[in-house]
Amino acid sequence: MSALAHIPAPPAGFAGTARYAIRPRDKRDYHGVLDAKRILSGMASTESVVTLREDSGGVVLETDHPMFTGRLREQIRYTVAPQGLVADSLVREIVDDDGAVVRHEAVPTYLHAKIGMPAEMYPEVALPFMLGWLELETRKSLYAWINDRFVAKLYVERAGTEVLAAPIGRRETVKVVMYPDLNDWISLGSVLTRLAKPFIPKYRMWFEAEAPHRLVRFEGPYGPPGAPEIILELAAVA
Repeated sequence: MSALAHIPAPPAGFAGTARYAIRPRDKRDYHGVLDAKRILSGMASTESVVTLREDSGGVVLETDHPMFTGRLREQIRYTVAPQGLVADSLVREIVDDDGAVVRHEAVPTYLHAKIGMPAEMYPEVALPFMLGWLELETRKSLYAWINDRFVAKLYVERAGTEVLAAPIGRRETVKVVMYPDLNDWISLGSVLTRLAKPFIPKYRMWFEAEAPHRLVRFEGPYGPPGAPEIILELAAVA
């Protein structure tokens, strides 16, 4: 069994803004309705901007991604608890090319204990930018928050080291894979779960080997299985 993990407080030097080149994944692992090639077509920009900062004793993650209609913007706040980071709030907006908000989603507080959500739960879109802070010598499990009615268990594993070429240059990286626990949907048992593992589509991430372990490359759905599948590659850090 893997240990249930909290993402720890970030290492020193994590704060700052990273810019990523974004493009659709060439070959999709999941065959859902939403296709990144359509969502990212005809964009005025191919740059995603990700900012991590400290604020009021917590950590704030802000993302800003291009879409053919404008931009997708997210702000996720965490409190720093003794066991690690705990998700606190989320705001997600889509703005059109004129800057008008065409979709708005807000979770002002997660109320973990009152509605039965686990504390070791993180918005799934935030995980690619934070999993590098985990100690990954052994497999870990945690919960991805999809929406108020869907919390999924995920497994996270180290998959070796690699010198990776990205727009920012060559980086020594640690490769990490993440995949869903199928037993969340159907009880397979341990034998069938092991047999199915090689065929489960995976999220793949490469993090800088040195702290603050920034994401260098992400490949997979931006969100839960079935979300648009993209590639992010680190282009600049400020």
